[in-house]
Amino acid sequence: MNRITPLWYTSVICVKSLRIIQDHLGISKLCGGSATKLSHKQRLFTGTLVQQVRSSIRIQLIFAFACCVLVSVLVGFVTRPLFVTNERRLDFMEGIVSINESARELVKQFNDMNQDRNVLIIELGDKDPVFKSRFLNRSLPSNTGDEEWLTVPRDGNSQYRLTKSELILYLLNATKQTLPLHAFITDAEGNIRYKSAGVNETHVDLPHMMEDAQRPPDGHDKHPIVTRLYPLTLDGAKAYLLVQGVPQSTVVYVKEPGWAPFLLGLITFFLCFYLITKRKMREMEEIAYGVKEIEKGNLQYRIREKSKDELGSLAISINRMASELDQMIERERQAEKVKDELITNVSHDLRTPLTSIMGYMRLVKDRQYKNQAQLEEYVDIAYGKSEQLKKLIEDLFDFTRLHHEGDSLKKEKVSLNQMLRQLLEELDPIAKDNDVTFQKDFPPEPIKVEVDPNLMVRAFENVLTNAIKYSTHPGKILVKLVRHSDSVQMTVSNPCEAISMEEVNRLFDRFYRVDTSRTSSKSGAGLGLAITKSIVDLHQGSIDVEYEDHVIRLSIFLPL
Repeated sequence: MNRITPLWYTSVICVKSLRIIQDHLGISKLCGGSATKLSHKQRLFTGTLVQQVRSSIRIQLIFAFACCVLVSVLVGFVTRPLFVTNERRLDFMEGIVSINESARELVKQFNDMNQDRNVLIIELGDKDPVFKSRFLNRSLPSNTGDEEWLTVPRDGNSQYRLTKSELILYLLNATKQTLPLHAFITDAEGNIRYKSAGVNETHVDLPHMMEDAQRPPDGHDKHPIVTRLYPLTLDGAKAYLLVQGVPQSTVVYVKEPGWAPFLLGLITFFLCFYLITKRKMREMEEIAYGVKEIEKGNLQYRIREKSKDELGSLAISINRMASELDQMIERERQAEKVKDELITNVSHDLRTPLTSIMGYMRLVKDRQYKNQAQLEEYVDIAYGKSEQLKKLIEDLFDFTRLHHEGDSLKKEKVSLNQMLRQLLEELDPIAKDNDVTFQKDFPPEPIKVEVDPNLMVRAFENVLTNAIKYSTHPGKILVKLVRHSDSVQMTVSNPCEAISMEEVNRLFDRFYRVDTSRTSSKSGAGLGLAITKSIVDLHQGSIDVEYEDHVIRLSIFLPL
């Protein structure tokens, strides 16, 4: 069994985590089913998910990446308190709030002045002793000019006397006394009509001031300037109240974690990802090394199959490719060896009768014969050798055609009983010349099959003549015909000399003869059984050979 890799182990942890989350969320209650039935569904779901994770490196990498992110975030979160520093800052937010409150209070006073000046003046006198001592029971100057004077009775004979301009300037400067502010009132064109002490401008850019007033407050600016702008109605005309000032600051200490936790989390991510994917990368390196070994010609090298994902499939494919290449090269070597044997055997088998023919024809040409009878003897021998040469060439041609090109079968329904009886009668004289006899074992009913009669007679004839040629003398050749449910079996058994199993297995090889020296009196080139096998294969049949106790048994199976 393959060892579980860290990448696979990480995927299993994620799957188990999903199951724990599922249990804590109370999914069993929501489903409304029994706990046993839901647990079975969970097991099926988890098993399917685990199988998908094991078979896909893409899913494994996704789980590994998610796990590394989770671990790095957790490390950064846990170590964050260890790297906290107290940073000293100036906070202006409280001063900005004070400016806003003072500006709104000033707007309220101007609104009260438009509504009821007397009430505003009395309230100012009650709140501010300076205002009271300055304007209460004040004597009027001899030259009052064109400016409007306000006279507000307080109680009894007491009265407040002041001009409207003095009231407005008092309100603007009263704000400056509490906070370091500049307050002024402008008309619609930006011309300053009233201003607090310390303001030197006579005109302001209202659009620019409006932008500054709309800017949100920021309590962390180094030198913030707060601008507040409010529309007013003064003497029946549109005006604007502007309040500007630098807010007061307070010192605050802020805890900052710094960059150390983020850097530590990043290092943890890379370290975890490296450790988790280390075994996978090693597996990829082994595959690359195996490919290089196979490229060098070491087809016996095999890559270890460690996983069931795409890398495991790649290793299996490479190993199968190497095995098939090794087998293909071995087949090519065998084919080269067979080709060499073919050339040697064909050369020998063609040269032997050809040499005899040339020798006897030279004797005839040179008239080296004593009488007419000896001449006819030489001619008969040369003719017999030429017939043998012709038979060899025909066998070679037939084998090549059947083995490589195939042949178009002209099938007919024939009786194998009758075909074999007729063939045995034709071969009986040859069998008697070789001191062997045929023994038939045929069923009484005819066995009819669809075959090509000419090719099948050729196949049976090759088997029978081979049995005659290699039987021990005297001997019996048993020819048996058996009908099965879906096939018919023809068996030829004959006694023979002792042969090895390697020789038995090579009987159907082309140009193979048990007599490897090819010098015995048994003629032939070793093509008969090879031709027979090709014919049987064309008929979708099979051929088998067995050897036991000096008896060789050859069986042909033909489909019904």
